[in-house]
Amino acid sequence: MRGPIEEIVFFGDDVRIGRFPAHTRFVYANEALAALPDFDAELRAALDRPLGAEPLEKQLGPKSRVTIAFDDPCLPVPLMLRDPRAKVVGEVLKRLFTIGIPKERIRIVCANGLHRKWSLDELKTVLGRKVVSLMAERISCHDATLDDELSFLGTTSRGHEVEVNRACVEADMLIYVNLNFTSMNGGAKSVLVGLGSWRSIRHHHGPAQWNTDASIMDPATCPMHAILAEMYPLVQKGCNVFQIETVTNNNVWPFPLDLLLAPLGSEHGRKRAGALRRTLFEAASLAPEAFKGWVRKRLVRSDYRPVAVKAGAPGPVHARTLDVLFRQQNVAVESQADVVIYGVPSLSPYSSLSDFNPILLRSLVMGYLVGLFRGRPLVKKGGVVIACNPGFEQFNERHHPAYIDFWKNHLPEYEDPVRCWEELSEPYAANERYLARYREDLAYHGAHGLINWMWSGMGLKHVSSVILAGAREPLTARKIGFIPEPDLDRAIDRALETAGRDASITYQVIPPLFCVDVA
Repeated sequence: MRGPIEEIVFFGDDVRIGRFPAHTRFVYANEALAALPDFDAELRAALDRPLGAEPLEKQLGPKSRVTIAFDDPCLPVPLMLRDPRAKVVGEVLKRLFTIGIPKERIRIVCANGLHRKWSLDELKTVLGRKVVSLMAERISCHDATLDDELSFLGTTSRGHEVEVNRACVEADMLIYVNLNFTSMNGGAKSVLVGLGSWRSIRHHHGPAQWNTDASIMDPATCPMHAILAEMYPLVQKGCNVFQIETVTNNNVWPFPLDLLLAPLGSEHGRKRAGALRRTLFEAASLAPEAFKGWVRKRLVRSDYRPVAVKAGAPGPVHARTLDVLFRQQNVAVESQADVVIYGVPSLSPYSSLSDFNPILLRSLVMGYLVGLFRGRPLVKKGGVVIACNPGFEQFNERHHPAYIDFWKNHLPEYEDPVRCWEELSEPYAANERYLARYREDLAYHGAHGLINWMWSGMGLKHVSSVILAGAREPLTARKIGFIPEPDLDRAIDRALETAGRDASITYQVIPPLFCVDVA
């Protein structure tokens, strides 16, 4: 009889070799698409021959005003060793200067939406040192709350208000620079979320739009993307948008980490002995938690490589982006599973250059990971999810003040995600202390933590239970609605007690992130 199968499991800031029942189905990411051999040349070609638009040189003159916007450092996860947005913005600036536009007529805006603002040092991770040094006084972060910095573009037929950063409207052209490594971002979402106001964003970030009925990774069916599509004509009417989207592959780890962290069942992983890696992982796990957290924040970087870059009108550009992303990210799976297992690194978009907290853990598991699908989620309705993470209660007081207050003052009274959103989102958004911290002190918007709590709460409604394998703080696990178990073996036993001994088990081996297309 076949014995247990071993595979790598990410566990917070540690990596382990987990043992899985013999009948476990393992789902692996696609192999990384080949990187562009000459990204600079492809970028120049994209700008010379844009899709559905004239080149910059034909649309702009020396007296033009230009706003360059870019996705903030929340993505990708982890941040990149060599972010191509630095090259894109550098090439755009070069062309604007050649046209004769002085830098005093150019603004660069970080499209952070309701995310926190970022220091210039932090923005170097995206823009590079050269761009920041050249344009420092012209770089700013978007503010979703200040009326003086916003422009109201109108209301849709269904009553959705559309309001964006004033710099989008005042410029002769808004050049938006995307980095796409998942299918949830880019296209209409760029301006409407990254440069939108709270008044506008609240319409597409509620319980009706963020749930497991349709994934945010599937723009064709997701209600959030439908509202964005409804709003976007007002953006196009008020702004001249030129979009540049770079697509990356899923080559998450740089050499030599790629050899060490490749799944055992993958082509690369089979070449590396599991016993040796187990020894290395166990040795690394002995490091102090504070040190491992510092390494994660300061040193862990990805080696994603550009595989496509297109420029021009947002619609045609994003259609090309999605074609590439679906080839890279989406894996066909024959059926749903009763039990789905995830290894969960302590890496969230909203802990970028910050700290990972229990609300982010819940949203990472029951929002992002469970939501990595088109069509149907991998876990059956009423199934069980096992998440592997220690689940520490720790918060960054500077970046997540509203998260902390919600954690301390409003749980468990607001466990219900719909009630939480309906009763708390507006008061948190209007809270003067949260507004001041968001505007002036690099804090996330007051309602941002509620979005994550609501979204993950909608995911919890889909399953019978979520088991936190390796929970180090049982009370913290229970507070976020998870069942604590000391290790993966006990978590699997607990899941089978709930789902039945003959239940189907699937381990979606992450990272890298990828989506499933469930038949």
